[in-house]
Amino acid sequence: MPHDRNEVLQALQSIVGEANATNDPSVICSYAWNAGVGSMPGPKFLKNWPIAVVMPGTTEDVAAIIKCCVARGLSFRPLSSGNGGTYLSASADVVVLDLCRMNRLVKLDRANQMAVIEPYVTAGRLQAEAMKAGLTCHIVGAGPSHSPLASATSFLGIGITGASTGANARNILGIEWVTPTGDIVRIGALGGDDDWFSEEGPGPGLRGMIRGLIGANGGLGVFTRIGYKLYPWAGPPRIAITGTSPMKGMALEPNMRLFLPVWDTVEQMRDASFRLNRAGVAFALLRMPPNHIGWTLTASNGEYARRREAGLLPECARPEHRFGWQVLTIGHSPGETAYQEKTVRHIVSDTGGRMLPIAQNDAEMLVRTLVTSLYVSRVFRGAGSGGTSFGVMDSFNLLPDVIRASEQLMVEEKKPGRNFAADGDEGCWVWPTESRQLWTENILASQAGTVRGIAAGWKGFLRHLNMVDHNPRLGLMGFMAGPLIELFGPRYGDVATWMRRIKRRLDPPGLADSTVHVGIKELPIAKWWPTLQKIAFSTAGAPALHLLCLLLGVASRKEKLPKRKS
Repeated sequence: MPHDRNEVLQALQSIVGEANATNDPSVICSYAWNAGVGSMPGPKFLKNWPIAVVMPGTTEDVAAIIKCCVARGLSFRPLSSGNGGTYLSASADVVVLDLCRMNRLVKLDRANQMAVIEPYVTAGRLQAEAMKAGLTCHIVGAGPSHSPLASATSFLGIGITGASTGANARNILGIEWVTPTGDIVRIGALGGDDDWFSEEGPGPGLRGMIRGLIGANGGLGVFTRIGYKLYPWAGPPRIAITGTSPMKGMALEPNMRLFLPVWDTVEQMRDASFRLNRAGVAFALLRMPPNHIGWTLTASNGEYARRREAGLLPECARPEHRFGWQVLTIGHSPGETAYQEKTVRHIVSDTGGRMLPIAQNDAEMLVRTLVTSLYVSRVFRGAGSGGTSFGVMDSFNLLPDVIRASEQLMVEEKKPGRNFAADGDEGCWVWPTESRQLWTENILASQAGTVRGIAAGWKGFLRHLNMVDHNPRLGLMGFMAGPLIELFGPRYGDVATWMRRIKRRLDPPGLADSTVHVGIKELPIAKWWPTLQKIAFSTAGAPALHLLCLLLGVASRKEKLPKRKS
């Protein structure tokens, strides 16, 4: 039977107050739409809108809301900062928990280098407060508007300062968690009635179960507070902004150095990467394709195109300088600053590299990008829409293989008249995690607002899944979320089976929305996928795959396919 929407609303309002729950269509429609980071291009509005939206203010509110949903057989899904499409639900009768009122930075502990935060504390806000105490935080690629709690507990969190600030999956300390049955569980040291300082004992250590590599995206309940690891910051307590919008930079302090080394081959770059990581001197270590650097250092696509044609782009943004790093060092003393500079220059020289010059205003732009991770809008500006591929977390030995595979993936759609931005051979962004592991992903920037552009993004994403699945040399793929785990998980230790066992134990009725996790029941297509995969990615099956991606593009734009000319 359909749920009584007004009865559901009254029950929710009895928990949080009349002002903090609604089923007004003019409000809930915004919770069925997303065009931001973290989702492939999709429809403007999903078919299924939430039955209600509720804004809890406390952990106890969250627990009561979940119990209210369980009693009525309603699914539920949490939303923190909304920086991404992973909170959207594909099922009907979902109650969205918008956690925007849970925005408290509860504690900032300078001595123990940690903070206690709620879901709606953004990385930018946390970093600004932490810098006043000589600390900083990890900011994932989505940028400073994302929720560190969400990326740490519930999704993949990899940011460009990974050389010095780890990865968010490993930055979790104590955790407060509301399970899918509405029970409040405190994990780690917090579970032993102590503080938030440790993710493991003396309390229960369940971090691996609740998040694994990717996280459950709300499929295992709601995380309401975490202890979160911070890192030393030798920069100023407040960033000194230079320039004017949209070309704002950050002033380089005397203890900061920005280096732009390049090499002739990707193998030389790889070899230098091992040595730079072992030395541990970089605050940030980032590789962007030259055209993406060019988009960052220009105010508009028109300016980029004019400077590109006139040969006036900075050297680091020119296509012949593909194999290079941005290296930012920040010393805690004059002696350390000098040591860092000497070390970087020696490694670059010893591996056959050379340093590129850069103007001060361009250096300031790049430094602000590196410190705050504020680059996403510029990355996709070149084409206006796109996706990503080759989320590889593995050894730096794989760097040449991933670069070449990305070239192979993009080559057809980059030809004149096709759909990918055609100003680079690949779109690989690369950085290290904990000065150890390689993280790389290939940006698929496609033509905005067209069926064929969106279809090209889908085709590239599906093709890269197939390439990674069949080529172990391309490493562990970090985008195995939701239904993709069902299809490709058997090659990764049958991970979906183990995830489903946890899901069934913690959420027997399957009410914690699993759109981006595994469900209680196995997807029927999972059994047939090995056969379908062989057909879809064969030469004979290529037209069918192309048609499927066009249909996805049509569904995304709600447009008719253009008639084929005879």
